[in-house]
Formats: sequence, structure tokens, C-alpha cells
Amino acid sequence: MKIKELYRRFRAWQINPFHYENHSTHTEHCVNCGTEFQSNFCPVCGQKAGVGPISWKSVRQGLMIIWGMDSRSLGFSIVQLLLRPGYLINDYISGKRLVSFPPVKMLLIVAIVMMMANAIIHNSDIEKEIVNKSSTDLFSNWAGNNPGWAMMAVSSLFLLPTWLLYRNAPKHRKHTLPEGFFIQVFMATLFALIGAISILTKSLFVLIFMPIYYLVAYRQLFGYSWWGTLWRLCICGWGAATIVLNLQELGNHLLHFETVPIKSLLYADGTTLFLMMIGVLIEFRSRKQ
Repeated sequence: MKIKELYRRFRAWQINPFHYENHSTHTEHCVNCGTEFQSNFCPVCGQKAGVGPISWKSVRQGLMIIWGMDSRSLGFSIVQLLLRPGYLINDYISGKRLVSFPPVKMLLIVAIVMMMANAIIHNSDIEKEIVNKSSTDLFSNWAGNNPGWAMMAVSSLFLLPTWLLYRNAPKHRKHTLPEGFFIQVFMATLFALIGAISILTKSLFVLIFMPIYYLVAYRQLFGYSWWGTLWRLCICGWGAATIVLNLQELGNHLLHFETVPIKSLLYADGTTLFLMMIGVLIEFRSRKQ
């Protein structure tokens, strides 16, 4: 089969990997409540059609449910997140909740795996003590013990810039901050996955996929061109860095640590505001044309 044809099939799978069909073409009898119906599930109690005697398949399914590998498989959701990140996020926030393993739960599980991998590879205590010389050290110490929430905290810095710069995207016009929360949960899970792979392979080169995944996911999700996605994402990154700098300075003041020069804050804030204004002007001009 030609590479072009394989790519075409892959793109079709990316856009729509789910095919919902009613496989029940005859009347079913629900063993649980006795209802007669023609569907995949009983409309009264919700039990699946075609439930028969206990078999080895039943044993396998019962064991897999313990690890969240049932109807919304954790493994399949991770594969989707790696191969079609923006489309998966688009499906979920559009209302297709059953296409994915619960995102917050998935983030915490992946973060725990990353923490375990770090402990095994580096043979170090997870609660390694860090000398607190700044608010950044305090966050690093907390992040080492709570990697899942740390990933969410870092990704949440993109929430407001993303909401401001992608509000009028071809897809998801006027998307809300609650939708933005789940967007960043999925992206934080991607960060944790890439971090775990980097730890297991002992390669920092893998980390280069983090910004690449942000670019691909945002393009698939919001529908801008590569260039339109890239310059908005660059401003988002600068805005997130500015938020970090201001939070660090606030923490240093509150904890009486050494503070950064006020000129650095003014430069960062002023540059971010300038870039935001340029972005708004470019978007206004493109919409006017």
C-alpha cells in the first residue's frame, strides 16, 4: 500500500476514529430486568445486550475495569492523545464525554507513573529535600511530591492567554474558561507522558516534543493555519512566562526572600502587553479583509 494512501487513512482516523452502529438487529431480552428491546443496551437498567454466561472474557474484563481499562480505556485514550491530541480535546469539550478516559483522573495516573519512573531510574527519594532560597524552590519541592497537580498548575498558566488569543478561532468560537480548563488538563497529561518517556529513555531530546505537541494540538483544536497558530502560541508562552515571573515576585515578597529587579517585571509585563496588542491588530486586520 502506498504511503500516500496510508497517510490518507491515518488522517481520516484522526478526524473520526469512532463508528457507532446499532449491532442489535433483533429483539433482545435483558437478563437483569426482563425488558424486551432492540438496541445495544437495555433502556431501563442500562445492561449491555447479549450478556451470556461467565467466561474467560468476563474474567479479563473484570480485571481490566480495576485499572480503568473498560469502555473508556486509559490506554486507548493515551494513544489518542499522542496521535490526535487536538481532535480528542475537540471531541471531549464538544460534548462527546465517552470518547476519553476521565481527563483529570488520567492526568493523576500518568503523573504517578512519571514519579515512579523518576524514583526507579534515579534511585532517589521522592521527597528529596530542597534548600528553600526562593519561592521557586518551594514550588520545586512541592512539585516533586505532587507531579500531577504541578503539571496542572504549569499548564493552567496558558489558560487565560489561550482564552484571549483563540476566542475567535474558526473552531470553538467564544470558547469558555471551563472548556479551557479541560484543554489544559489534556495538555498537562501530554507533558506528563513526555516527561515519563524522557525519564525512562534518559534522553532530554524527547522534551523538544512538548512545544511541538502544543502547536499540533492547538492547530487541530482551533483550526487556524500553522502560522496563525504559531504566533498566537508564542504570545501565549510569553504571557505564561510573565505570569510566572509575577507570581515568583509576589511569593518572594510574602516569604521575605530575595526579590527580582522591578525593571525586569516592567519589561516583561510591557512586552507581553505589546505582543497582545500586535496580535489583536493582526487578527482585526485579517477579519476585516
